[in-house]
Amino acid sequence: MHIDDILSEVALGQSPIVPANWAQGRTTYGGLTAAILLQAAMGGVDPERKLRTMDVNFTRPFEAESPYDIEVETLGEGKTLTVVQARLIQDGKLRAIIRADFCRPLDSDTTVNTFEVPAIRPQDESFPIQGPMVPTFFQHMEAFLASHVPPFGGKPFPEMNGWMRFKHAPSQVGIPHLVGLIDAWPPTAATYRDRPVPVSTISWHMHFTLDAHDFGPEDFLGYHSKVSFDEAGISSSTAYIWCPDGRLLAKSVQSNVIYG
Repeated sequence: MHIDDILSEVALGQSPIVPANWAQGRTTYGGLTAAILLQAAMGGVDPERKLRTMDVNFTRPFEAESPYDIEVETLGEGKTLTVVQARLIQDGKLRAIIRADFCRPLDSDTTVNTFEVPAIRPQDESFPIQGPMVPTFFQHMEAFLASHVPPFGGKPFPEMNGWMRFKHAPSQVGIPHLVGLIDAWPPTAATYRDRPVPVSTISWHMHFTLDAHDFGPEDFLGYHSKVSFDEAGISSSTAYIWCPDGRLLAKSVQSNVIYG
């Protein structure tokens, strides 16, 4: 089932069953879970208000091939800001929750953009991420590693760089598709492990630019992430995502558990 089909049904107020090929271990791929909740949250928001920040918490495994419900609540709405919360409930238990902030663009005399595209190797000189150890959901992705150290490479390299897109291009893209791509990368601190070990995302915070919806369905998006800290099995990393012409699309901060 293509991500377009899933998001289209969510946009109609439905809760489509997620097929097993979107699994990530014993849960559904976190990027798809967040994209589903974001698509639901966007339903009642004035389209002139743009998503600027989103917080995601994964509280329990979200099982594929099982029914679930989505609950959406507007927490606040003013002249500039609309705050929406969306919850995914399965078997009566909260599985994931997001809070999304939609802002009306304001007239301003100040514009600041300090982002510079990192000097990473181009996509056609990078290494495809593939093989029997990649998660099930990765069959929907096409990603290339531009870093010198792969995940679980067992070397003290604090960065992970690369390129990503959906293997089968969506008909058109929006921010839920962007969210669905960003989480495809493993925790950046996985480079320090010398063997594959289970990992889990605790929390995920994203900032979006006004250009976050403005990229092509077949574009490879750049990804650059760096570990902030990794101690006692908890790691935190910050990533930047940009489109082919160098415009910054999003900033992503994740906290992860690494079991090993």
